[in-house]
Amino acid sequence: MKKKDLGILILRDNLGKRILRKIIYSRMIFNFLLIFFQIFFFFLFIFKMNEYVEYFFGGSLALSFIFIIYLANCKGKHEFKMAWMVPVIIFPLFGIFSYLMYHLNYGGIQFNKNLQKIKLQTKEFLPDSKVLHQIEKQNSSIANLSHFLATQGNFFPSKKNKVDYFSCGEQFYPVLFEALTNAKEFIFIEFFIIEADETWMLLLEILEKKIKEGVEVRVLCDGVGSVVASSKAYQKYLALKGIKAQVFLPLIPFFSTSLNNRDHRKIVVIDGKTAFTGGVNIKNEYFNIGKNRFAYWKDNAIKIQGPAIRNLTTMFLQNWNVGLKNQKEDYAKYICRDYPEFSDEKGIVIPYGDDAHNQLDLAENVYLDIIYNAKKYLNITTPYVLLSSHLQDALIFAAERGVQVNIIVPSKPDHLITFCVGKTYLKTLMDKGINIYLYQKGFIHSKTFVCDDKIATVGSVNLDYRSLYHHFECGTVLYNLDIIQEIKNDFVETLNDCCKMDEESYKKIPKRHKFLGRVMRIFAPLM
Repeated sequence: MKKKDLGILILRDNLGKRILRKIIYSRMIFNFLLIFFQIFFFFLFIFKMNEYVEYFFGGSLALSFIFIIYLANCKGKHEFKMAWMVPVIIFPLFGIFSYLMYHLNYGGIQFNKNLQKIKLQTKEFLPDSKVLHQIEKQNSSIANLSHFLATQGNFFPSKKNKVDYFSCGEQFYPVLFEALTNAKEFIFIEFFIIEADETWMLLLEILEKKIKEGVEVRVLCDGVGSVVASSKAYQKYLALKGIKAQVFLPLIPFFSTSLNNRDHRKIVVIDGKTAFTGGVNIKNEYFNIGKNRFAYWKDNAIKIQGPAIRNLTTMFLQNWNVGLKNQKEDYAKYICRDYPEFSDEKGIVIPYGDDAHNQLDLAENVYLDIIYNAKKYLNITTPYVLLSSHLQDALIFAAERGVQVNIIVPSKPDHLITFCVGKTYLKTLMDKGINIYLYQKGFIHSKTFVCDDKIATVGSVNLDYRSLYHHFECGTVLYNLDIIQEIKNDFVETLNDCCKMDEESYKKIPKRHKFLGRVMRIFAPLM
């Protein structure tokens, strides 16, 4: 395939697939279609089949009553139950149908079986438990959190790592490309968004050279986030270049029941010697290249060298193999390696992942542990704020016991409904003494916690229901490292580009946005 052909392919796919993603693939649009049919049948019985209207309403009421009893007694968070009760009461037939469609999820059942099988296969390559006990004994402040991640998620802590922090895409971009250029054995790339633009084309040139040098290259992208890269035509194109490419949970219009279970991770592993993770995707916008939606895109990432790379490699291989029918992976080849060690680095590094099937809420529990153990300050950056009751109560409790809680969020939306709903949560937090800062320079996409100069997290986990319960996510706990001061300094410097949210600024929000936010807050767990 010639480059000219590729350019035509990209343009066609960009136009067509963006429309499909917004219309056909949209979960909200599909739910609105179900509601439309409910209303259609409602009027059909009133005007055309009025002799049966009593049976229609009686049957609908009975179904709603039975379903609500079932929902009240099943396992799950109250927010999710409330979000489903409303459509079931108003539109019972299709509310129940929609619930069953997203919760039975037959494709997800088989996917989960494959995932658990692979997790068992990779579990044998975990470090000796003695390593965990030794680290816990020497670092009592983080012992409980490290024990939780190791025993529940198989994400072991490690020492003697070197971690570099990048406060924006412009810093991250050249270092990533240099590391890829120096690859000798293998390159693993996993991103939610891979956009076929200048950034990706430059990266693709490096990958082509590496393949000619005998380097193994694997690229994993998401079926929703990577509109062009996930197309069959583009996947074939990458295969022609010698790249092993896969799409995580490809979407089938109307029939995909795993619409929310997306691979939101950002991971690059090179030779088992260098790894990158954070909030940055592969797209011009994240590196502030060219003309984009926002004047400036604020994001962050970290580079890891050392034994902690084991966790990121394992996460990649699990997601890579879960979709393969004839999965035959030599895990030991990539996981059991002589990782570089940096003897002068005393702190703890724990890359961890979360997914839609483990029922552990790992990412949320990491955040909760940091919040509950905060003593002086807690600095948070997040693009979205749709909080579970656990997180909201924990943040408020931290402020009430004297912890200075500071949160930086965008001042401009990239998703209007999510933005409007988020404002309602921010108002609640602000009223409880939490400092809310609105980023004015552009859009802030970094997801970072920094607490008491001792502990921090950098990763892909947003403060919303999708990230915390539905997506496949990754983060890195950093404890007692010098780099934590850099992350704190970045937060303080970012405050210069923010204005503080107060009662007056909240009053200036358009009333239609406030109304939309209050109404749609009921459905926040489903957004």
